[in-house]
Amino acid sequence: MSPISLIERLVAQAAGAGASDVVAEPQDDGSLLLVARRDGLRSPVGRIPVDAAAQAVARLKALAGLPAYITDEPQDGAIAGGTFGMPGDVRLACLPTVRGQRLALRLPVLGALPKPEALRLDAGVLAQLRQALRRRDGLLLVTGPTGSGKTTTIHSLLAELAAERTDRQVVTIEDPVERRIPGLAQVAVSPARGFGYGEALAAALRQDADVLVVGEVRDRATAAACLTAALTGHLVISTLHCGRAAEAVRRLTDLGVDRDHLRSALSLVLAQRLVRRRHDACGGAGCAACDGGFLGRVPVCDLLLLDDANRTRLAGGLPPLLAADLDEQAAALVAGGVTTDAELARSVA
Repeated sequence: MSPISLIERLVAQAAGAGASDVVAEPQDDGSLLLVARRDGLRSPVGRIPVDAAAQAVARLKALAGLPAYITDEPQDGAIAGGTFGMPGDVRLACLPTVRGQRLALRLPVLGALPKPEALRLDAGVLAQLRQALRRRDGLLLVTGPTGSGKTTTIHSLLAELAAERTDRQVVTIEDPVERRIPGLAQVAVSPARGFGYGEALAAALRQDADVLVVGEVRDRATAAACLTAALTGHLVISTLHCGRAAEAVRRLTDLGVDRDHLRSALSLVLAQRLVRRRHDACGGAGCAACDGGFLGRVPVCDLLLLDDANRTRLAGGLPPLLAADLDEQAAALVAGGVTTDAELARSVA
C-alpha cells in the first residue's frame, strides 16, 4: 500500500471509530506514529514507516494547500471535505519539532447536532442555561479545557433558540465554523488576513444582531469588545479557558476588564468537563463495542449565577456562591455507577 493510501486509510479508520483528532508524531527513527483521540484519550492507530513518512507529510500538506518546502515554522490549513470519506473539512496544523514536523488533524464533527437533553447536563443546570438565553443582554461564558464540550453545548442551545425564536438574530463568530446550523448567521474569522475576533465582532455589531456568539475570549481586546456589547443591549455568549466557574471573574480581570463593569454585565458562567461513561451493556467489564468498559462521555459542571447576592459578594471581595458544584455532581455519578473514581481523577482533577 502506498504511503498516501495508508495515511488516508488510517485517518478514515480513526474517524469511523469516533476519534476527534489524529496526530502524526515524528519518531527518532524518522517514522510517523499516528495517535487518535477518542473520548478524551489518546491511543496509537498505526505507523508510517521511515521510507514513506516524508511523502505522507508532503501529501497531507498539499491537500491542505500548504507549501511542503516550509518545514521550520508552524502552518495551518484545511483539507476539503470528502478526502477521507468525511463530509466536512479537516483542519491541519503543522508544528516543527526536533524530530521533524508534527501534524495535527482536527476531524469534522459527524452526525446530527444533539438536542440539549441529549447532552446529559444536570436538569437544573440546563434549566438555568435556557433561562439565561431568554435575556436580552448580558454575558454568558462556558469555560473548560480543550475538548470539554463547550462548543457542542453552545451550538445545541443556539439551535434550539433559533428554532423557537425567529424574532432574534443570532450571529456567531467562529474559528473555524465547525458545524452549520440553520437559522444562524455564522462567520469564520481569518486572523492571517487581519480579520480576527475583534474585527468580526465590530462588523457583527453593525448587522443589527440580538445575540452575538464569540468563539473564544483570548485577549484583552476581545474581552473588552464582548463586555461593551453585553452592556449595550446585546446577549453575548463566549468561551474562556479556565478550570472552574469562579475563576472566570479573575481571568477576565487579568485581561484588563473593569471589575465593576464585569459585575454588571456577567450573568452566568458554566464550567464544564467530560468524564467517560461506563458501558451499560457490559457493566463496565469491557467488550468489543467499548473502550475498556467505557463508552461515551457525560458532563459535570460548575454553574455560577451572577444574581444580586453574588454581585454583592464580589463587590465585597468574597468568593461567589455556586448554583451547581462540579465536585458534588462527580460524586453523584460515581455513587450511581455512571463512572469511576479513577476516571474522575484522570479527567477532573
